[in-house]
Amino acid sequence: MSKQHQNQKQKHSEILGKNITDTELAQELGSIQQQLSQLSQTVTQMQSSQQQQGGQSSSQSSQSGQSNQAANQLMQQIQQFSSQAQQQMQQTDQQVQQYIQQAAQGLNQALQGIQANQAMQQMQQAIQQAQQFSQQGGQQGQQQNQQAQQGGQTS
Repeated sequence: MSKQHQNQKQKHSEILGKNITDTELAQELGSIQQQLSQLSQTVTQMQSSQQQQGGQSSSQSSQSGQSNQAANQLMQQIQQFSSQAQQQMQQTDQQVQQYIQQAAQGLNQALQGIQANQAMQQMQQAIQQAQQFSQQGGQQGQQQNQQAQQGGQTS
């Protein structure tokens, strides 16, 4: 995990008041993003209703202009926060993908180790069988020699 990611995660966990997982953080960011889009729609509705009422008098139109400006600033902040949340979610997704890839690589390495270990066991078994076979062959040869010597002595 990168230092920046750790700092961000710590900052988020301080805000949320506990140590959270990447999945929980992603869920929280998704929920915030939904709330922001609802807020954005509300601001847009307010702007349109103010524009409709704005033509009634000059004092109202200057107030309407000011509140439109404030609403525009709020919209910009909402969009910035929303894009930051989206970036955070993408980073979290990438991090999860990296962890999955690392885990898969670890499993593959473990599997290769198991296969190598099995191959070594098979070689050891083959060597033991060859040794047993050569011992049996040597014993049979000795028995045949003894029998031949005994046969030579009787005649």
